Amino acid sequence: MAMKKRKLFFWLLVATVAFPQKAYAVLPPITCDGETGINTAIGCIPFDSQGMANWFFNHFIGIAGGIALLFMFWGAFQIITSGGDPEKVKNGKSFFVSAVSGLLFMLFSLFILRYVGVELLSIPGLQ
Repeated sequence: MAMKKRKLFFWLLVATVAFPQKAYAVLPPITCDGETGINTAIGCIPFDSQGMANWFFNHFIGIAGGIALLFMFWGAFQIITSGGDPEKVKNGKSFFVSAVSGLLFMLFSLFILRYVGVELLSIPGLQ
């Protein structure tokens, strides 16, 4: 009996995939803040690739800074709770230094990208 149910389920699955029903109706574009996008708790996220790239670059430093701050806290926590063990202090210091250097690397890479893209190559949409 179980085999018949499996076959029936398989053929129902094949029928729904092979013969799809009409597609959902296309919804009108959603606008928020005067542009087409999705209104979320963190702001309006655009649909188009150029708008999404601009949104990502504008919010990237804040997100990266928050993550780097958490990593710095974790490194400081490791140093504070090391109890004088030189190996734990070394691990905490390396974690803290890695977080700071990663944040600086991201800041400088974004600066270079904007400088090369806007000032030198004048790529539209990066202003």
